[in-house]
Amino acid sequence: MKKLFFGLTAFILLVIGGIYGILFTSAGNSYVASIIENKVNEGQKDVSMKVDNFKLTMNDVLFKATIDDNSTINVEGALNIFAQTVDLKYDVNVADLSKLENLTKQKLNGSFSTNGIVKGDSKQAVVKGVSKIASSNTNYDIQLKDFNPSNILFTMKDAKIEELLYMVNQPIYAKGMLNIDANIKNADIENLDGIITTTVSKGILNAKAINKELKEEPKLPIIFNSKSVSNLVGNEINSNINFDSTIAKLDVKKANVNIKTSVIKSDYKVFVKDLAKLETLINQKLNGSFSTNGDVIVDNGVITVNGNSDIFASDTKYEAKISNSKPEYVNLTVNKAKIENLLNLVKQPNYANGLLNIDAKIKNADINNLDGKVLTTILEGKVNNNVVNKSFDQNLKEAVTFKGDIVTDLVKTQAISKINLDTSLTNVDMTKAVYDISKGEFTSDYTVDVPDLSKLKDITQQKMRGKAKIEGNIKQSTDLLSVDGKSELFGGKIDFNLLNDNFKAKIDGVEIKDLTHMLYYPEIFTSKSNIDVDYNLATKIGKVGGNLINGQFIKNEYSDLINAFAQFDLTKEIYKKVEIKSDMKKDIINTIVDMTSEHTTIKVPASTLNSAKNTINALVQAKILKYEFDTKISGNLSNPKVNIDKKAFLNNTKAGQKIKKKTDELKNKIQEKIGDKFKLDQLFNEAPKQEKKKASREEIAAAFKEMFGN
Repeated sequence: MKKLFFGLTAFILLVIGGIYGILFTSAGNSYVASIIENKVNEGQKDVSMKVDNFKLTMNDVLFKATIDDNSTINVEGALNIFAQTVDLKYDVNVADLSKLENLTKQKLNGSFSTNGIVKGDSKQAVVKGVSKIASSNTNYDIQLKDFNPSNILFTMKDAKIEELLYMVNQPIYAKGMLNIDANIKNADIENLDGIITTTVSKGILNAKAINKELKEEPKLPIIFNSKSVSNLVGNEINSNINFDSTIAKLDVKKANVNIKTSVIKSDYKVFVKDLAKLETLINQKLNGSFSTNGDVIVDNGVITVNGNSDIFASDTKYEAKISNSKPEYVNLTVNKAKIENLLNLVKQPNYANGLLNIDAKIKNADINNLDGKVLTTILEGKVNNNVVNKSFDQNLKEAVTFKGDIVTDLVKTQAISKINLDTSLTNVDMTKAVYDISKGEFTSDYTVDVPDLSKLKDITQQKMRGKAKIEGNIKQSTDLLSVDGKSELFGGKIDFNLLNDNFKAKIDGVEIKDLTHMLYYPEIFTSKSNIDVDYNLATKIGKVGGNLINGQFIKNEYSDLINAFAQFDLTKEIYKKVEIKSDMKKDIINTIVDMTSEHTTIKVPASTLNSAKNTINALVQAKILKYEFDTKISGNLSNPKVNIDKKAFLNNTKAGQKIKKKTDELKNKIQEKIGDKFKLDQLFNEAPKQEKKKASREEIAAAFKEMFGN
C-alpha cells in the first residue's frame, strides 16, 4: 500500500512538474508559442502569424504577435491561474481583415482596432474597451459573472454605414451615420433586461447598388433617417421603429422577437409619399401615393402577412403566406378601386372613370404552379372624352359608358379568363382569354357585337346604320400582334387579319347597295363584291382592289339625267364585272373604275375621296350607245353634285345638235313653260351660290319632250 501511495504521489508531482515545465518556463513558453503559430497559420495563404514574445508565469502573462507588417496583437498583465484572477491590458490592431478569412470563416474587409482591459476573477470580471470600427467612436463595458456577460454598456457614435457594409463584404446599398446606445442590465438569454437605441442620420440610398441596371444615379438623392428603440424583457425583444425617407415612411409600433423560439411578430404601417421616385429602384414608372398597414409573423422561414390598403382609393384587404422565399397563398379583396387612380398610378392619362372590384383567392401563388380564382368586376365606367380625343386624335362627343365581368382561373403558369365587357357602343365577349406568364404571351377568342352602328359615328367619323357582329382570335407576345376576324354582312362574308401593323381583308359576296345604304352613301349601284384590302396601320398607306359582280345602276340622279339626255335607261344594263383599284394614303383614297355592259362603257380614271372631310371629287367618262360624254361628281358624299359636260354632250349627240340649233328660238318658250325655277343656261353647269330652287327632273324631261317630241 505504501508503494502504491508513493507511486501515485510521484506520478502527480511528475505531471504537475511537467505542466509547470511546459507552461511556465522559458522553454515551455517557446513551445506553446510555436503551437499557437502553427494552429493559426494552418491553411493560411495570405497571412503568417508570428509570436514575437510569449511569457506565461504563475503571476503574469505577456503576449505579442504580428499578423503582417501592419497588424499586431498585444496582451499583458497579471494572471493568476490558481486564484483565477486577471488584470490585463489588450491592444488589437488588424490592418486587413480579409487576410483572416480562414479564421473568421467569413469574408471581411477593411481594418479593425480595439484596446481595453480585462479585470476580475472567475466569479465577477469586467471587460472595458474602445474601438474605431467603421470610423466610429465605440465604447463597451461588459460585466462578467462566471465568465458569462451579465451587464453590457455599449455605445457607437458616428459609424459610417458604407464602411460597415464594406467590412461585412456587402454592396454599398447606403451611406450615412449610425449611432447605437445599448444598456443591457441582464444579458441572461432567459431573463433579458435592457434597452437598445439605434439611429441613422444623413442616410442616402445608393440606387445604383440596389438596381444594377441603373446607368446613373438619380438627379435627386433618396435621403432617409431612422430610429429604433428595443426593450429587452425575459427572452423577448420588443422594438419600436420609425423610418422616414424622401420616398416612403415606415412605422412599427411593436415588433416582438422571441429569442428562444426565433419567432418574429410585428405590426407595420407604410406610406409611400411619391411612387414616381421608386422608378430607379423597381424599373417601373409609377405615380401618386400609397399606404398600407397590417401585421406580419416570421416563424422558421415562414412569413404570413395580413393587412389593409387604400391603393387606387379603395378599401383593400389582403393576406399572404411565404415559405422558403416562395409565396404559398394570397387572398385579396379590392372594393371600389377607382379606375382613374389606377391609370394615374401607372402614369397613364385619365382615359376613364369608374369603379373596380377584385376578389382573389389564390391557393398556390408559386409562379410556376399557380392555383386559384380571381373575380373582377367593373362598375360605373365612363370614358373621359376630352382626354381620349386629345390622346388619340378622336372626336368623341356622346358619353361612352361601360361595365364588365372577368372570371380568371389560375392554372400552372397561365391565367385563363372569361371576359364580358358591355359598353354603350359595343359588347365584347372572350370565352377563353389565356395569358401565359412564363412565355409572356396572350391568346384569346373574341366576339364584338355592335347592335347599333349609328353609335360609332364619333369613333369612325362615318355616319352608319344597322348592326354588325365580328368573331375572331387574338394572339399577342413581346414582338407579335395577330388579330383575325370574320363577319357575315349583307349577304356576304368579310374575313380579315391584322399582323402587327399590316391589315388584310377579303370582302366576298357583300351586296354593295346594302353597304352604301349602311354608310348613308347614295344608293346608285347594286352588285355582289369580291374585294381585297391591304393596309398598313402605322403608315396609313394601302390598296384596295377587286371586282363587283353582276352590277346594275339603281334609279338615281345620274341615271335620270342619262335617260333624259340619251333616251336610254341605264338601270337595265348589267355589268358582269366591274374592276376597282384604290390607293389609300391617310385620309385620301384615290380610285379608278372600269365597267362595261352590252351597250355602255363607263370609266372613272380619277376619283378622290377624303374620309376626314367626307367629300368626293370624281370624273366619270361614259360611252352610252354611240354617245360619249364626261360627268363630274363633287361635294359631300351624302349629297354630291352631279354635273354632265354640256359641250361633250352637244357635240356628240343628234339631240345635242338640235338643242344647239333651236336653243335661242325655244329658250323663251321653255322658260315660260317651267317658270323661274329653272334657267336653261344652268342645265349643265354648276348653279350660282344664291340660285333659286332647281327644276325637278320631271320638269327637265318635259322641256326636252316639247323640244324634240317623244
